[in-house]
Amino acid sequence: MWRGAGAAVALCAGIYSLQAQAAWLQTKGEGLIISSVSTYHSDARFERSGLRSPGREYNKQELSVYGVYGLTGRLTVGAQPTFFQVRTENGTSPGHETMHGLSQIDLFARTRIAAADYWILSGQALIKLPGPRAVDREPLLENASRDAEARLLFGRSGRLVWHILNLEFFSSIEAGYRIRDGGAADQWRGDAAFGVRPLQNYQIIVQSFNIVSSRRPDDSDPTAYDLFKAQISVVRDLPHGMALQAGASSEYAGRNIGAGDGLFIAVWSRF
Repeated sequence: MWRGAGAAVALCAGIYSLQAQAAWLQTKGEGLIISSVSTYHSDARFERSGLRSPGREYNKQELSVYGVYGLTGRLTVGAQPTFFQVRTENGTSPGHETMHGLSQIDLFARTRIAAADYWILSGQALIKLPGPRAVDREPLLENASRDAEARLLFGRSGRLVWHILNLEFFSSIEAGYRIRDGGAADQWRGDAAFGVRPLQNYQIIVQSFNIVSSRRPDDSDPTAYDLFKAQISVVRDLPHGMALQAGASSEYAGRNIGAGDGLFIAVWSRF
């Protein structure tokens, strides 16, 4: 889920879907709204050693609305409220527990540091505010901490030429540090993405999301964990600046955290 700026805008106009949330900026006075629905299931966890073992069953559905707007030519601002419904089994006792409400709100601003024809380096500041129903529990997907994050983002776009192939592509690498209050362990975060357009109206996007705790993950500290997730999706461009995206994700490694898989669908609308 990201967007384009500078001289690369012309090339990137056809591969805007993932870039709206990566290193690129929105054009001044223009914006994008991404509404997504996802479902997640976990019945395992990564132990402190990194081994995967059976865990309590956990199901979650989310509705997320990501809005981003070009305030100036060098500054893009945005917000992302997320609403959730969580169902957890009660361990060894029969029955389950269900909760729903506002999970969190992310507020952020992104600015260009340097750019050339086909690449951009930007910086981003983000604040996460928890919702009133947020909880600190396994697998820690609705944590109640207030977070502040600083991040550097690098994006590259161009054409992938190999024998008869001549495809538009973009790549993005991000690295940040997140400070969390209430005694929660701070985090190093690193994300990467690669998108390619095999057909005129279709994109394939591969992403990696990575969290490493600043403290050693320990069973006595549930806020300290490592988590590594891979995601793949397909985007279909639609008329009038819209697009439809569908994909799947899997948490393939971690420590001291639940392990699960997810599916999502998103609608993109530019304005």
